[in-house]
Amino acid sequence: MKYPLLLIAFFFFGISLPFYSQVTFNADFESGNLKSVSTSDSIHYQVTTKEDIGGRWFYFRMEGVKNRFVNVKVLNSDVTKAMYSYDNVEFIRFSDDESPQVNMFEKTYEQDTVYVAYYTPYNFSSLQSKLELWKQNQFVRLDTLGFTPHNLPLQEITVTDFTIPDSSKFNVWIHARTHPGETPSSWHFNGIMNELLSGKEIINFYLTKIVFHIVPFVNPDGVFFGRSRTNYDGVDLESNWDKPENETAEEVKILRARMQELNDQKHFSVFLNLHSQASSYCTFWIHTASSTSDTFYKKEYFFANLNASDNPYFEQEDFNESNLRSRYPEGWLWNNYGEDVLALTYETPYDSYFKDTDKPFVEVTNENLDEIGKRTVYSIAEFLKISHPLRFVLDNPGSFVNGSAAVSNGGKKFYGEDYIKLPDDDTSAYVMFHTGNLKPNASYSLYGWWQSGDVYSYDTKIIADNGHEKYAFQKNQRLNGGQWNYLGEVFTNNSAQMSIKVKASQTGPAIADAFRLIYNNQVLSVENENLQTGFKLYQNYPNPFNPTTTIKYEIPGDVKRETQNVKLIVYDILGREVKTLVNRHQAPGEYEVTFNGQNLSSGVYFYRLQAGDYVKTKSMILLK
Repeated sequence: MKYPLLLIAFFFFGISLPFYSQVTFNADFESGNLKSVSTSDSIHYQVTTKEDIGGRWFYFRMEGVKNRFVNVKVLNSDVTKAMYSYDNVEFIRFSDDESPQVNMFEKTYEQDTVYVAYYTPYNFSSLQSKLELWKQNQFVRLDTLGFTPHNLPLQEITVTDFTIPDSSKFNVWIHARTHPGETPSSWHFNGIMNELLSGKEIINFYLTKIVFHIVPFVNPDGVFFGRSRTNYDGVDLESNWDKPENETAEEVKILRARMQELNDQKHFSVFLNLHSQASSYCTFWIHTASSTSDTFYKKEYFFANLNASDNPYFEQEDFNESNLRSRYPEGWLWNNYGEDVLALTYETPYDSYFKDTDKPFVEVTNENLDEIGKRTVYSIAEFLKISHPLRFVLDNPGSFVNGSAAVSNGGKKFYGEDYIKLPDDDTSAYVMFHTGNLKPNASYSLYGWWQSGDVYSYDTKIIADNGHEKYAFQKNQRLNGGQWNYLGEVFTNNSAQMSIKVKASQTGPAIADAFRLIYNNQVLSVENENLQTGFKLYQNYPNPFNPTTTIKYEIPGDVKRETQNVKLIVYDILGREVKTLVNRHQAPGEYEVTFNGQNLSSGVYFYRLQAGDYVKTKSMILLK
């Protein structure tokens, strides 16, 4: 018997209808989005979704697919590589072969039921489950600001140390999921929450200095009912902030009232609007100086550069600029609070990172979105110049200047409000920074930040001094501006203090801007553990490197055994093993190993030497 062309259309929460092939499609669950399905051969299916401003988001279930090859084309989406799951919890991305073209996926499935989505869902119920856990934490308070037109709560998470008055803290606001289909923004938000509640000493200290106001879902109705970019009633909440009262959505009214209440007490220092974009890279939408002010424009770049610095998933070249518009929440903040509130939209992608197609392909995952969230927390703290002995930041105000120097705020790659330029015609000039108290007898990683440019010094000398030992570094300040540049490992002594000197150069103005020290571990003395073990692991050279660098280490001659099993392993920023360089028995002596990062993306990597009880780790930077 032959069947004519079969066309079945049904709506969200409608009836699930079987095809003659026994494959059924439905979306009768939270965040589901499916409008119509058609097929002519029970193998190839054409799907449409409910559209609002576009039809990007889809999320539906197929049943009866075990051991069947099924090809699906979503006619009104722009998905590159969709996600699937057999349990509706753990989602896997379709492979390249299973994604033969945009909007299409095909596969022979191993189980009878499969869920497919544009990206891993993050729905209302899953958020409520997380909130139940989070609100048990001593640093969390959960409040309902109001209710949406469909009676869902608009919730605010406050994260801070409640034993410290809020009046003494910075105010930070973060919200996500204005556009409900942009689920990567929720995994970014999830990473922020995970880090804030990690219990780390440095994070708990930040919570004595900052109160975080976090709205996980700006648009609960849109999330619950599976919309792409609007609420249930078709309103784009992102562009609804300058409407007359009778045209303003209830969600915007609630948020605007709460933001005004908080800003009347103390202005937000940082406002982040988390979104996701179809383009394959992270970005900030930086508002032009002509639509804001020169000071605000440079402040935006300062914050954006902090987030891209040391970040294997984000590059400065991927920032975007646009004129500030009153219809957006950033425009409302500017109109009411001007330069006082640093307000930016932070976009994460769905598929892959890096606009530059020459970069190695890095796929978007919930894990690296979580890492981006973690980095967002530290970028906020560094923007606010909060220091702790575990993570200490020195800016140029308060430094000592010897000789002639000029304070400048030219460019958009400097730290803070300005930087110091040392002249190239007075080599006796220098700028001295002092840390205050760090951890005594400890190892630190030292980083420098500067405004770069073709006219600046290419051999700037930087000297760190703990009072007993000096550590000298030389850097090219014509390159790598607007980021933390790794200088090397330094050690404190019993005084737990460090001075850092930037010396003038004849090759161009030397820049004294900012430094960061990140605690590594305790050592027995300033002479460090080498005196106790005899082992030495040296800083790789060159550093930063592209694409190769040399790692040198030394095995002492007074060990009990003639040889020792030595492991030298390289890890990425997430602690995943990249390459084992050495894993064998070696006799006492000096060794050098070359590491090639040709196929790796730019970022921070770690190399770890282990020989018996001796373990030492150092960081290095691949800069392409």
